[in-house]
Amino acid sequence: MARRRIRAADLFRLVIPHGITLDAARDRIAFCVKSGDLKQNRYRSHLYLLALRGGRPRQLTQGDVNDSGPVFSPNGRWLAFVSRRGEQEAPQIWVLPLEGGEPRALTALPGGPVRDLRWSPDGRRILFGHRREPRVDPEERRRGATYKHITQLWHKLDGDGFFPAARWHLYTAAFPSGRVHQVTRGAADDFDGSWSPDGKRIAFVSNRRPDAETSPDNDDLFVVSTSGRGLRQLTQRYGTVAAPAWSLDGQALYYAGHFGRRGEFLRHPYRIYRQPLAGGRLQALSPPLDQWPFNRVIADTVRSAAGELSVYRDPETGAERIAFYSNEHGACRLYSLPAALAGGRGRDGGARTGASRRAGRARGLRLELGGKVNTLALAHDPETGHAAALVARLMDCGDVYRLRLDGRDAPERLTELNRALLRRLDLTEPEETIFSGRANGQTPVHGWVLKPPGFRRNRRYPMILNIHGGPMGQFGYTLFHEMHYLAAQGYVVVFTNPRGSSGYGLRFMNCIENRWGKLDYADLMAVTDAMVRRPYVDGRRLGVTGGSYGGFMTTWIVGHTQRFRAAVTQRQVGSVLTQAGSSDFGFYRIYSRGQLPWREPMKYLRDSPNFYADAIRTPLLIIHSEQDLRCPIAQSEELFTWLKVLGRTVEMVRFEGESHGLSRGGRPQNRRERLERIAGWFERYL
Repeated sequence: MARRRIRAADLFRLVIPHGITLDAARDRIAFCVKSGDLKQNRYRSHLYLLALRGGRPRQLTQGDVNDSGPVFSPNGRWLAFVSRRGEQEAPQIWVLPLEGGEPRALTALPGGPVRDLRWSPDGRRILFGHRREPRVDPEERRRGATYKHITQLWHKLDGDGFFPAARWHLYTAAFPSGRVHQVTRGAADDFDGSWSPDGKRIAFVSNRRPDAETSPDNDDLFVVSTSGRGLRQLTQRYGTVAAPAWSLDGQALYYAGHFGRRGEFLRHPYRIYRQPLAGGRLQALSPPLDQWPFNRVIADTVRSAAGELSVYRDPETGAERIAFYSNEHGACRLYSLPAALAGGRGRDGGARTGASRRAGRARGLRLELGGKVNTLALAHDPETGHAAALVARLMDCGDVYRLRLDGRDAPERLTELNRALLRRLDLTEPEETIFSGRANGQTPVHGWVLKPPGFRRNRRYPMILNIHGGPMGQFGYTLFHEMHYLAAQGYVVVFTNPRGSSGYGLRFMNCIENRWGKLDYADLMAVTDAMVRRPYVDGRRLGVTGGSYGGFMTTWIVGHTQRFRAAVTQRQVGSVLTQAGSSDFGFYRIYSRGQLPWREPMKYLRDSPNFYADAIRTPLLIIHSEQDLRCPIAQSEELFTWLKVLGRTVEMVRFEGESHGLSRGGRPQNRRERLERIAGWFERYL
């Protein structure tokens, strides 16, 4: 069968798995599959059922819907999920009878998002997160004043918009009646709700400090009865608390976190902690983890921020263990540790042991799912250790795997969701490379080189350097459509994880904090130097692109060197000064920098790529979304204006109604247009 080169529209022919749940008693898995529709300019997501032994997945839901977050009831007879269907104006909790019948709406919430469904152990209630947003009649809105009255420092979030007066709280919905009960209240957001094993208490995370507005990197662990009474705060020290999980006997809670002062989010390693509920000292179960215990692999196909802790009984010993993610070296892997292990002495667990590559020396730590993988989600049975996972690899964007959490690292692939499409495409596998650190202070840089289909060794190709955002993210083991699309246009595409990236240790990640454009710039130039020495790269035809922090670096690069012939800066941080005051939570930079912008404005300006606009000679395309609340568009407007005044070659494409996440979740037609604009710019100038 003849293969063809990948096209921009193929991004929406890929189907993307997300959300997974396991019914171990009946040996079956449920998960969602998302697809795009260019003609209708929207997405759809449906539920599928799959036997744990494998076979063909059975589609459970159909139609013009977006179903998400499936969870099996404890008896396996029902599947709850979130969806908005028919004439509904707000998402609701739906339940599907698995013994036959159509799904029905369990709730009738007036408005606002719903997330994180959790069945109670007895199957009589569903815990969920919800933010109440009363319905506003469009006609009444048209006739009245339209404005936003803002009183909070943190009042917006990219992709979510400006916050309403209501906060995220925890609710329960009775089953089968659907009666809704509000569990938590107050002026703070509550999230990560989790049932105790006896179903009488709920643990959750919240920042309820009096100075919460100016303490964005603090969270605390709370427990409350299911009625909402008897609220207890379990943690007291300033720091991060994430992914609470109950011990199997309900006597303790585990969580991932670290301690520090305001503004020090990037300066402290995470640990896995155990907090007894009956009193007693906090125990550190792990050594300091040099890698973040959640997913930070960046791609334009799958999206995951997985970071939950999974508590289970070891199938070999019967002892309680905790499985957790580890974001490392382009991968997101799964490890576990004994729940009974204290990592050292004292309240914080004793002496630091260093990087996660050395953490294996800690007694009992073991690899559960390793290799060149991106673990997107995990569902497990706490009593047997049987598990199902969504896992992506370098040449696919996620499939369903089964495994047993027994330390044998032997997952079995159950699906090949994109096999039919991928077999028709002429794709080159990226070549994993460690670039020498000779030109940048002896720091090796991990990355990938993607050659165009039909590559010939005796030919010289133009090259595009692609820079990821964050910077605390990493390129990794997942099919990245954009890279393959650019390679299909005849370019050698290079994507790497320079200093500042996550996955290579805490020091590697935080060494550029408040110093963007220094060590990271040296790394990227060292990669470029290494590539132009290769005989198949035309060093006179170099392009560079990136988004967010990658947009910062793109603009910074063309303001500091003339070696690139064309550049595309996307959703850039162009002005550190503007970013600090107008981004959704850019104010955090003020705390981490330790410098108030009005006291040292020139420091902020000199750290900004727009400040070097006068030095830019490279033809530059600027891409930005008009509803970007993470990196507000004024920064790109400023750069465009300055370059136009200077008479430089510059164009700007503004995407209407899109947020910062355009490349990953924008409307299909806009995502296709973005890809074709990037390719068109490089075709014109390379």
